[in-house]
Amino acid sequence: MDNEKYLAPPWIKYPYAPSESDFWKDGSGAEYLIKYKQYVKENGDMDDVFPKAITFAENIEASDDLSDNFKGYLKSDKSPLFIKLWSADGKPKYNPDYVKGKYSIMYDTIFTEEKHIPLGKTHYHSINEIISLVKESLKDMNLNGDETEQLWDEMKYTVYLNALYYKLANDINFINEMIKMDGKIIACYSDNLEYGLQEKSDGSLVGNNLMGMAAMELRDHLIDVYENYSKIDWTISGKPNSVKRCTCSVHTH
Repeated sequence: MDNEKYLAPPWIKYPYAPSESDFWKDGSGAEYLIKYKQYVKENGDMDDVFPKAITFAENIEASDDLSDNFKGYLKSDKSPLFIKLWSADGKPKYNPDYVKGKYSIMYDTIFTEEKHIPLGKTHYHSINEIISLVKESLKDMNLNGDETEQLWDEMKYTVYLNALYYKLANDINFINEMIKMDGKIIACYSDNLEYGLQEKSDGSLVGNNLMGMAAMELRDHLIDVYENYSKIDWTISGKPNSVKRCTCSVHTH
């Protein structure tokens, strides 16, 4: 039935808590997980209505194209639990051409601003703080300087993608803004040319735009996961993680 309502799945009720997190072992997390499992037992699986978010999806098997160091890091206890592959080769889904007038701008303040970012039972203040945590963890991998640099270069897109998920998925308003950009090319304007772009005097763009490409891949994922968000019955699901308000940090260019 089109008007049927459902209990919110745990990855939407608590989008900041990956399935491996201790958050689900006690307190409100454990209680909700029990409630959800009982609901599924009585009403059937809901994965066709609410596809699992990356936080609850099974780990993707790494491609042979990944270095042994990257594969080793993913299996290591040095790797934060929120670092997951979104594709077997860890490469960006998109590699667009940036034609003036046909892309949308996302400013890097969304990545650098200090704002409460819960992640499981831990709390961070910015995407940059999350990225710094991962970089620090590489120092415990017993690699030399060149190997560490090569590993970071190989895995940085995956790190940006995961960090961006926890930044944006924690706020339904960010999610809605991302969904509105369905099919659009996103350019992240930033002085950091590794994850952003700068516009030159002739109008051309320079930079790697890794965050812009990550935003596009994240958007596609959010569209799938949140397509039926309006079908959630919050009277049985409890208070939503965030509430809707008017916000926009993206502009068509």
